[in-house]
Amino acid sequence: MPPHRHVLPSHARPARLASAGRADADYGRGDAPDWRGVPWRASLRAVTIGGRRVHVADIGAGAGAPALFIHGLGGRWQNWLENIPRIALERRVVAFDLPGFGRSQMPAEPISIPGYAAVVDRLCDLLELDAAVVVGNSMGSFVAAELALRHPARVARIALVSAAAVSIGDFNPVPASALLGLLTRTPLGTPVGMRAVLARRRARHLAFAAVIRHPTRIATDTLAELAAGRGAPGLASALSAMIEHDIRRELHRIAVPALIVHGREDMLVPVADSVWLAGQLPDATIEIFDDTGHLAMVERPIRFNASLLRFAAA
Repeated sequence: MPPHRHVLPSHARPARLASAGRADADYGRGDAPDWRGVPWRASLRAVTIGGRRVHVADIGAGAGAPALFIHGLGGRWQNWLENIPRIALERRVVAFDLPGFGRSQMPAEPISIPGYAAVVDRLCDLLELDAAVVVGNSMGSFVAAELALRHPARVARIALVSAAAVSIGDFNPVPASALLGLLTRTPLGTPVGMRAVLARRRARHLAFAAVIRHPTRIATDTLAELAAGRGAPGLASALSAMIEHDIRRELHRIAVPALIVHGREDMLVPVADSVWLAGQLPDATIEIFDDTGHLAMVERPIRFNASLLRFAAA
């Protein structure tokens, strides 16, 4: 293992607990309609891809291209709860659990980024999706980019949120995998433990500070939905697949319009990755959210949703 590899390529540091009170009024404020009032059960279904069950949320309608949301490592479709209801007012929205995450089964074949892109391609077939506005966060950005390269007819536009375009090659998978394994043995690994952590302000801050700039400004039920994706069986394999996947030399072939979003204080992926990425894509717009961590769509949903809707409608 090369000695320069490390766990967190970003030089950003966590915010102090007290700094949450100084965040601006838009931080953590949810958009309308509120996701808690959505009758989600009517929008959920399961499809079979490659002999395995994949869980899907399919909601909304409209004349514009549908939006397809792809979560990141350790996530599930609920990572987009603050975004789906608003976007679904104007267009069809599909979000799903990648195989090995959420309620989707592990794939029959070893997890890989090309394999995930093939799953998305097949999902589009089953749901009769035309070319979509494909939105990926973190690892989901890898899948979105791979989809645009291997199955370009599926992608009308692409939005990449906190994409590790460069730094993933300088990432040490050994301690990172160990940390992922520990998640299932922390209090967040059990429902009772999760409720105990969320009930205490300092514990809540410490549990989420690596991915969210000001965890205490995010609603506890939203944090609970995020935490519920931890300990998924696909975590370790997906991390390895992401580290091994390198499409930097092919990025110039992604000709569709791209929106790149990054939190300036992202501790997991340096903002420089997105600056570099914007320079590689032929038609890219970049937005950097100040005082924001790895989950811009959760931390600043109103701004994120407005940016995405403008981009989708352009």
